[in-house]
Amino acid sequence: MNIIILSEKDRMSNNQFTISDERFTHVTDILKSEIDDVLEIGLLNGPIGKAKIISIGKSKITLEVFGFNKLDKSNKNIDLICALPRPQTLKKVLAISATFGVKNIFFIKSEKVEKSYFHSPVLLAENYNKFLIEGLSQGKRTELPIVLFHKQFKKFFENVFLINNYDTKLLAHPSSDKNLLNFNLSENHNIALAIGPEGGWNDFEINFMTNLGFDNFQLSKNILRVESAVTAALAQIELFTL
Repeated sequence: MNIIILSEKDRMSNNQFTISDERFTHVTDILKSEIDDVLEIGLLNGPIGKAKIISIGKSKITLEVFGFNKLDKSNKNIDLICALPRPQTLKKVLAISATFGVKNIFFIKSEKVEKSYFHSPVLLAENYNKFLIEGLSQGKRTELPIVLFHKQFKKFFENVFLINNYDTKLLAHPSSDKNLLNFNLSENHNIALAIGPEGGWNDFEINFMTNLGFDNFQLSKNILRVESAVTAALAQIELFTL
């Protein structure tokens, strides 16, 4: 954890918060912090600041916030459209997306997505939010991505996707002869990024997205796992929008 994320559930008073769970373990066992030590913290969907440890109990720590100094407001506006992966991969994609500051994450059905994936308990907000928080802590961010799941490929694009106004629509495809050098990206662009399943999008899905204005690009000459493809794509976009 590069920052400790606090939420309103942790608030005791105007400027005092208590933390337990894995945050308690991290502060005591990893950071080996003591009373009066100062930690970097962030308020979920709010500013980043500092807090002093005022007490350490057997299972909780009380913090006193003494300064918020900046808001987590990224200039990047990236939405990720990802064919729903297996649950263990889903957890990684959630954390990675939060680390990179993705605004919206749409997990959708593809022909090569197992139907059983949509019945995983990880798809419940009370279960997946901890992976988003993990990613925020890593990336020193506080803005929680919005996560939505859609079981029908065409209906997602017809009823949800077209509502959004994107400057650039990118479709990762291993056989494309273009890469991100071929696109004029800027930090203020609204970008939609589509990452397929382990077996790739089928021809219908690729043609459907291409007709909606998606441009194919190659991430790597290697075939990547979903979580690796998400990481590589977001890192490359960040590089070209600095």
